[in-house]
Amino acid sequence: PHESGSPQAGLRKRVFSELGLPEQIKVAVGVERLDHTKGILDRFRALDEFFHQHSNWIGRLVFVQVAAPSRSSLDAYGELYKECLRLVAEINERYGDDDYSPIILIDEHRDREQLNDLYKVADICVVSSLHDGMNLVAKEFIAARDDEDGVLVLSTFAGASRELSDAVLVNPFDTSGMGEAFYTALTMAPEERHTRMRRLRDIVRRNNVFKWAGSMLLDAVRVRENVYPATTGAGVARHGTPVQ
Repeated sequence: PHESGSPQAGLRKRVFSELGLPEQIKVAVGVERLDHTKGILDRFRALDEFFHQHSNWIGRLVFVQVAAPSRSSLDAYGELYKECLRLVAEINERYGDDDYSPIILIDEHRDREQLNDLYKVADICVVSSLHDGMNLVAKEFIAARDDEDGVLVLSTFAGASRELSDAVLVNPFDTSGMGEAFYTALTMAPEERHTRMRRLRDIVRRNNVFKWAGSMLLDAVRVRENVYPATTGAGVARHGTPVQ
């Protein structure tokens, strides 16, 4: 817990007030555009399973999902949005009441500062991509946590999982398993949380954009050398075929 009067405690109080959350509640966050590949519906189903298996957490956890509209003019994305609203309403009705909604869906864009504030006050961040490249949300969450706290729950299908092994790794298609990952993250001992986050921050600090750019250039050189290997002798053409 953050000491009252600290900058982190002040930020938490402000963000919680904006979201209408009670002071002692735990917060999970998800941030991405509304897209089929991001696994948003899957994490909501996992949350449903989590509350079913751990009913003592009902009223103690809120999932704040920022899902910016994406390609809303396409029918498939419109249907995804409707299904998202339906599932959120269903879970909120099942486990919520007049004073408590398990899921807060923010279906609009948030600027970088607002997202950074949300990352800083979250107890866990969930990235449950069904198929993804690097996924910068995972790294943005880690970079925001200068208090070296918080837990990242990360899909093994996100490219970032290859280097961020201190996250709680999940298969987003395994609803029960992901629900248990939420429990693991929420009940993790403070010392383990801090140790994991310190290691994650060290990885993100070292594997920055400059290292990535250098790696890309080295890979390009290797590819070129494989396609056009260095040759000796005047009787060999560019592709290694003897000159007749």
